[in-house]
Amino acid sequence: MTQFFALIIILFVFASIIILIKIKLTTLQILKNKELNNQENKLETTYQFIKGLF
Repeated sequence: MTQFFALIIILFVFASIIILIKIKLTTLQILKNKELNNQENKLETTYQFIKGLF
């Protein structure tokens, strides 16, 4: 019975480590996408006077 509980605990720890790695990879992917989309829009500086009209 003790071996059964030990096996369950080991499987639970292994599964939680895998889930944490997947979460970390997803957050890194989101941060990389955010950095790529954070570039300055060239048209925004060219047509900035239109913003003042609204």
